[in-house]
Amino acid sequence: MELKDKARIFEEEAIEAFEKGRYFLVLFFVEQSIQLYIKHILLKKFGDYPKTHNLRILLKELNKIKNIEEFVIENEDIIDLLITSYIESRYTEVEFSRKSAERSIEFLKKFKEIIKDEL
Repeated sequence: MELKDKARIFEEEAIEAFEKGRYFLVLFFVEQSIQLYIKHILLKKFGDYPKTHNLRILLKELNKIKNIEEFVIENEDIIDLLITSYIESRYTEVEFSRKSAERSIEFLKKFKEIIKDEL
């Protein structure tokens, strides 16, 4: 199974978690989906990708292929939230709001629109 297929599965899981009101999982799944989409693109282009879960590093690497710098700057707040959710969702009792979950899904949709030519 290709990484982009796994990314789509995490995306589907995010939507399902949203429908069930499991907002902490929405952010976690969105973050995972974005990581895997980026890794898929980097693997396709360079034959490898950084072995990291740091979304900022992955976005910086993606920027070498596709100019996403402005998009990243415009969305720093949601990117920070997704980075936080990667750890917090699994290891703490943190909860995220419906609004944060909605924003993360919208961010994923915008992100996919930007990278669609690279998939």
